[in-house]
Amino acid sequence: MNMIRNIAGLMIILSLLPIAMEAFRFSAAIPFEYDEVFDELSLCQLRESLLISYDLQFSDSALYFSLHNKDFSLSKVNDKLIMQPGTQIFLSKVDSLYFEERNGVIYVCYRKDEKEYERALVSARGFYLDRFSDCDVRDDEPDRSEE
Repeated sequence: MNMIRNIAGLMIILSLLPIAMEAFRFSAAIPFEYDEVFDELSLCQLRESLLISYDLQFSDSALYFSLHNKDFSLSKVNDKLIMQPGTQIFLSKVDSLYFEERNGVIYVCYRKDEKEYERALVSARGFYLDRFSDCDVRDDEPDRSEE
């Protein structure tokens, strides 16, 4: 009985083998753009930083914001989208780049390898901690007994 099960299993595997080989051959021929994937991943990291940033201001060529009590700028330098001070590169090999606002959202629009891209970055209103405060911070004194 076990010999019949083993032979039936081998027959099933052998009948599926040509289908699997054809699927591998088909999927290997699909072109894959690694640069687009890397750009999306880096823009996701930029969105995480911009999510908690505040005092957003932007022009066509730059985005200015504050993060962790430091002022930063995001602009195109030498065909790269760079956050300064320091040098954190988010996009590379960019032909042209500009920022624009539509419906309360700031978009980065860029051209790379003869293709146009538009990606949403952050809400134009920004994030302000004062909106979520329930108490008057000026008169608030910490209660040391609760620590």
